[in-house]
Amino acid sequence: MEIDIEALRSYLLDLCGTAAFADMAAALVDVTEVEHASGEELLTIALRLGVDPTEFEAK
Repeated sequence: MEIDIEALRSYLLDLCGTAAFADMAAALVDVTEVEHASGEELLTIALRLGVDPTEFEAK
């Protein structure tokens, strides 16, 4: 399965940015970390935050 990394990156950026204002656990991930992460690093971040990367399967 191939993951659309840029779609996942965009989702995680939204999640982390929003979480910073809501005092959620996702705020612990720095937006800069997500911006500069490799594909493998994004998958690790997603799993750590409870995001199912298979929802971003490339079509």
